[in-house]
Amino acid sequence: MLALSPLKLAAEDRALIEDADAGGPEAQCDLALLLLSQDQAAEAVAWLRKAAQNLYPEAMHWLGRCYITGSGVAADEVVGIDWIAQAARRGHVTAAHMLRFLEDPARSALDATALEAVLDGIEREVVLQALTEQAQGTGRPLP
Repeated sequence: MLALSPLKLAAEDRALIEDADAGGPEAQCDLALLLLSQDQAAEAVAWLRKAAQNLYPEAMHWLGRCYITGSGVAADEVVGIDWIAQAARRGHVTAAHMLRFLEDPARSALDATALEAVLDGIEREVVLQALTEQAQGTGRPLP
């Protein structure tokens, strides 16, 4: 089946697919991100749902983003915010920052493209802050 797949796969991706198929939530999320990177959003959402149902915060975060932007599913900001909130409650740092923005009553309404750009910016800021803290020795090591 893999030979018939439209995906561009590296050798290590075969193991990822096997792990995802075996039910590993981290592998399911990683496979979904691979699918998203190759414009296979509907398939990605299916894998994100599986991982999110197994309470994997990274998958919850990305599933929320898919709902907010309508990537692979019908756009539904309320459902998207709920998934991001669940990820934040499970300790997902980026989701927590995004949730503060998304739940701000003073934020202006944005279309899906603009909202995705803002969320990308929040993610970049969180990652940059973590890297800066790690380099300065003030933060906890990144996994």
